[in-house]
Amino acid sequence: MISVVEVYNAIKDMANQDQKGFVTPQIFNSFAAAAQNTVFAKIADKMVGAKNLRLRGGDLAESDSILVKYKNFMSNYEKTVDLTQESDGASDTTVFASGDEVNTSAIRKPNDVYSIISIFDGDPDTGHKNFELVYNTRDMARILRSNLSAPTAEFPVALISNNIEIFPDDDAVSETIKMTYYRVPTSRTIIGVGSLAAGSVDPVASPVIATVANSDSIDIRNSRNFDLPLDMFPDLMEEIAGMIGVNLRDAFLVKAAPKVVKK
Repeated sequence: MISVVEVYNAIKDMANQDQKGFVTPQIFNSFAAAAQNTVFAKIADKMVGAKNLRLRGGDLAESDSILVKYKNFMSNYEKTVDLTQESDGASDTTVFASGDEVNTSAIRKPNDVYSIISIFDGDPDTGHKNFELVYNTRDMARILRSNLSAPTAEFPVALISNNIEIFPDDDAVSETIKMTYYRVPTSRTIIGVGSLAAGSVDPVASPVIATVANSDSIDIRNSRNFDLPLDMFPDLMEEIAGMIGVNLRDAFLVKAAPKVVKK
């Protein structure tokens, strides 16, 4: 993960060299979360681009594969949770198809969902069943009207919208349904005083530079690192520098980024 202290110090030095004024921790913090979200979206886009490159036969093999590289990046954000009525506070919903009532359950998405990977029945007694994911209510209506494609306990379907609707009713499928998804990036704790290594994920905090009260000294314990892979350091620097208005052609950026990535 990327050290918030190293990024802050580099941005501060760049701003001084480019005569953009002194970058305070408060100014830096106001840009940090937005910059991280932009860089994270680039990772997801690059993984899609790498898949297209693989289909055209232009990707490298095994550990040198660009697709494998970005899949490894995104694996840091994979999360699996129980998707049940009780744990997520679902509300019962009735859907109408061809004049008939179809029972289903609407389940709230977790707050940190970026993209849903899969929904599956995790009950070992009934066997592993993957849900067909549908993202369009018109397509869902056609599925419900069809005698051939209507959802059953053996072939369940999930409609992904503002909520998640399970067809048929989750009681007919399994008592425990699980969902795997990519979470949105948050921040990482900093291990120990004086250490800039990334620790565990902080699910509620954004990357932040904290300072000691009545002092300009950095408070390492209450600061939070970026929740991004180290390889994305140049992209993160470019994003924050652009928000502040630093000249991106500054030779300092060219020199600083590779040194940090190589650490």
